[in-house]
Amino acid sequence: MTVGTRIKACSLLLICLFWSGLNLFGQGSKNAAYLFEEGTNFQDERDWWNASEKYQEALKINPSYTDAWFRLAQCVYQMNQSEAALEYLQSAKKYAPGRSDILNLEGMALISLGRLDEAQKIFENVQKKYPNDIDSRFGLAELNLFKGRVSGAESLYSDALKRNPGNAKALLSLALISAELGKTRQAETFVNQAIQAHAENPQAHYVASYLNLRNGDASAAEKRCLASIQVDPNYWKAYELLSLIYFEQGRYSEVINLADMMISRDRNNGRAWYIKGLALHKLGQNAKAIDIWSRGLDAVPQDEVMRAAFELLVFDDVDIEDARRKVWAKYHIQKGADYAKKYAGPQMRYEYQAALRLEPTNYAARSAFSKLLRAEGFSENYLSQIKFIQENEILKSGIEEAKKNGKKIAEDDEKIAFVRLSDTVEGYEYLLQDTLASKWDVNPFFLDKTRWTIGLYSLPSKGTSPHPELSNIAADHLALMFRGILGTSARIVTSTATSFGSAYADAHKNGYDYFVLFDATESERDMKFTAEVYSARTGTPTQSFAVYKTGNNRYAQSLLSLRQGILDILPVRAKLLERSGNDVLVDIGKTEGMVKEAKFAVISRGGLKTADSGKGLRFEKDNLLGTVTLTKVGEDISEGVLSDTGFYDRVNPRDELLLIQLPKDDKDASKTAQDTAPAADQNGKPLDGSPIEAAAADPLRGANSKAARTPELLDMIRGLY
Repeated sequence: MTVGTRIKACSLLLICLFWSGLNLFGQGSKNAAYLFEEGTNFQDERDWWNASEKYQEALKINPSYTDAWFRLAQCVYQMNQSEAALEYLQSAKKYAPGRSDILNLEGMALISLGRLDEAQKIFENVQKKYPNDIDSRFGLAELNLFKGRVSGAESLYSDALKRNPGNAKALLSLALISAELGKTRQAETFVNQAIQAHAENPQAHYVASYLNLRNGDASAAEKRCLASIQVDPNYWKAYELLSLIYFEQGRYSEVINLADMMISRDRNNGRAWYIKGLALHKLGQNAKAIDIWSRGLDAVPQDEVMRAAFELLVFDDVDIEDARRKVWAKYHIQKGADYAKKYAGPQMRYEYQAALRLEPTNYAARSAFSKLLRAEGFSENYLSQIKFIQENEILKSGIEEAKKNGKKIAEDDEKIAFVRLSDTVEGYEYLLQDTLASKWDVNPFFLDKTRWTIGLYSLPSKGTSPHPELSNIAADHLALMFRGILGTSARIVTSTATSFGSAYADAHKNGYDYFVLFDATESERDMKFTAEVYSARTGTPTQSFAVYKTGNNRYAQSLLSLRQGILDILPVRAKLLERSGNDVLVDIGKTEGMVKEAKFAVISRGGLKTADSGKGLRFEKDNLLGTVTLTKVGEDISEGVLSDTGFYDRVNPRDELLLIQLPKDDKDASKTAQDTAPAADQNGKPLDGSPIEAAAADPLRGANSKAARTPELLDMIRGLY
């Protein structure tokens, strides 16, 4: 080959390599664009997961792809990952710092994270730069909703609609807000306009269906929901709504079929597991319902309402010896251990008691609960717990369980554990041999210490609630929580009611002290329980409660707060058990917050009545028989001195006692009481040191809190785009 030929060949090779490189470079750019297009297709179908994957792949090829960063942020925002959305938006802003759509999404993400002031500044700055920008108005409207200013939000959406007539989000938002404000016809007008202008938008039909169901028209809701699915067969929110519609109509077999379809698509769909189990329960197939809810809780352990419904059914339908109870109790034992690290006493007690209700012979739960009692100074109750462990061979089963789980326990260590338990029981029995129970020959375990009987009437849950029958489940669970493990002072009887009149009639007929109209509402992130307390004797209002919680554990925390609120309006009562001269034995002690020098009025049996209106108790002067001052306080019973009996001493066992005074300088007063003990004075005001005093500073607990009224509406609007 000549030199010239070689030069030509080399030149040709270089040209080929050059064009090959250009082609590879072009192919890389094309791949990023192609992946971006794939991502937008998934995003249009509301498949946020696959869409975000495609955008991330595009960004690996082209890290400066602004639209890919923005679209990725949109997807993770829809997946409730607002912190990640902010991170991606920062990358997008590097390449397009002034884009209004990027800034508006940043503001929306900040709202989700509760950083409302930062969000407001962003939207206001966008408004200054782009006076006709409607997305910034949407953001400001959401801020108004967060603050309970529904009318202010309505004005902003109307303003956006003027600037962009026919805008789907503005029309549907106004429809939802109008419904919230009770403007039913106006809501229907807006939603019909949205359907006419955007018949291809499944959200328009979905909102129409939602409003129909909210108004109690399940038949119309079904038609519009099916229209939403027909427009977009992959719009899964519509399937969830359709399952609620079928449940409302009592079409439980169809509910189950829909739930199966939703679970096959997404195993972590807690709503589908919940409603399937509830439908099975309605069909009387309790064993299947328990199995479905058990599997659902494996997939979605954080669904508190499903767990509550599941456990209530287990208590009623599963034998106490069933081996599955041990597995189900583990969740609460772990939660109790987690709270122990935070020294959260009430939450620890709640979790350990829940575990013991599931499996009374669970060593881990019983041992932890007994140690909690000992730490709080309840030695007698601690002794009863460890004797229960000893007499039922719970320690032995606990060791066997630990071995099954792979823990190596030497034979000598086993023997030491049994000896230690035996020695502890013996030691405490010796120390407590001179208790009041021994002195008066009374077994506190058999005392009926019920002071109050309250009817708890749950109102029908909204058909649009993520958890149908939430009110009934929460009411039954609250009644269970009042029982505690160590007895109760307030007996709660649950029932359903359609009106004040039906609840009042039933409560009055049964001789209850009070009755409560209980309602529960929820959204994706929030939960609100309301309780209107009335006198069962006169039907007059006593107290209103509204407990609003967000975040994790909101269901349990709401019930704990509501229980405490009810206890804090119930005056402390007791009974006189026995009398020896002026020395008396009464059925109240440290477990109900009593201390030495506490003073009670003695009222003749049946002489105490609830106030004609408002809180507290009243009695006729003729029924006042004397006073008792506590001189020795045990855990469940106390000894006192009777005085002020007058010339004719008429005090007898079974007469009633009403707390009239606690020693002012005793810091321990009312702080060592168990969670089921009333904690109010004669007028229904919380005793000093009661937790409600601190809680009252939280505006979200107020009965008139506007912030608690908007979450469901806000969630609906935030889902529009």
